[in-house]
Amino acid sequence: MRVGLPERRSCERYRTDLEGWITADPPHEPQRCTIWDLSEKGVRLVFPELADVPVEFQLRIPSQAAVAQVRLVWTDGHFYGARFTD
Repeated sequence: MRVGLPERRSCERYRTDLEGWITADPPHEPQRCTIWDLSEKGVRLVFPELADVPVEFQLRIPSQAAVAQVRLVWTDGHFYGARFTD
């Protein structure tokens, strides 16, 4: 039995440990992140240090040759949840 909040995701998320990079329009600099988990519709990211994450950005996953446009949906100050927009 699962204790806590009910599951609200419409797609199953898969735990990953992929390196990612986010980029956005200036003045934002590219930032390295870890893709904590991934689904058809979005990702959960974690950054090695305090991050200024823009609302809309491009996520690159070099090891998978993948690029996606995403929108920040939530953060708890450590994890950042984003939805794919393309």
